[in-house]
Amino acid sequence: MGFKRATLRTTLGGHTRRVSSVALSPDGRLGLTGSLDRTARLWSLPAGEAIRTLGEHTREVNAVVLSPDGKEALCATGEMLSGDSLVRLWDASTGKSVRDLVGHEGEVSALAFSPRQRLVATGGVDTTARLFELGTGRCLRTLSGHGGWVRAVALSPSADRVVTGAMDGVVRVWDASSGQSLHTLDAHAGGVHAVVISPDGRSAVSGGRDGKLRVWDIGAGKSLQLLTGHAEAVRAIALSGDGRWALSGGQDKTVRLWDLPAGKEVWKESISGWALSVALSADARWALVGTYDRKVLLYELELVA
Repeated sequence: MGFKRATLRTTLGGHTRRVSSVALSPDGRLGLTGSLDRTARLWSLPAGEAIRTLGEHTREVNAVVLSPDGKEALCATGEMLSGDSLVRLWDASTGKSVRDLVGHEGEVSALAFSPRQRLVATGGVDTTARLFELGTGRCLRTLSGHGGWVRAVALSPSADRVVTGAMDGVVRVWDASSGQSLHTLDAHAGGVHAVVISPDGRSAVSGGRDGKLRVWDIGAGKSLQLLTGHAEAVRAIALSGDGRWALSGGQDKTVRLWDLPAGKEVWKESISGWALSVALSADARWALVGTYDRKVLLYELELVA
């Protein structure tokens, strides 16, 4: 299967400050966006119709995740100068808040969710990552070792591994049950902005301030692949359900699609602002992009056999 074309289908309006995070349901029919305007919004796609606003946040929304069934939403908030932090669980079908996950000492900027194990991984400006039990809101583990702001976090499908990226330029692989750091990887000069784990749990993809993407063998703790093309920092990465396609967004105001087995870029789109967050549907048909200039862009990707 190869890439044929991409078409901009919808631009979602409504956020009044930069869109820090976006998420898609696996089928691409629901979208969730978070913004520094202190709101998260749920959307019906591809029409781009607003379903509801999750607006009880008192601080900027830095990261969002959506459960596969679209019934739960998690929002990470905080402002670096104020020191406030919070992760809030929402019932997305009603717009009501369910519980708060508390523990970080400062802004929470990264989220990952394991629906099956009911676990949430977070990362923050306090240089730690944390693992929470969603049902109780209890912090199970604090992962300490980074020398800078933890800007990215990912959970393996079985939730036995946590991968983190921080502004110390390092990617770390952790044992979720013990909290032990298994691998410390010198990843990106200047800092790591994004990490994702492949659907089979064997590899991870990171992006950083150096404009590069790297693919890692999680078990062995070694670099498998280097992808270059972005002229400035890579701010976000998303993977398709089969792990073949990677979508990246950067400060060079481009969105790019990569064929990972081939190790090459197959699509590049220039946009009007930094691409701060990206999401990809499981079948790689839909791509959602959140930008610094307050836009949310929905692209339809056409793949051919």
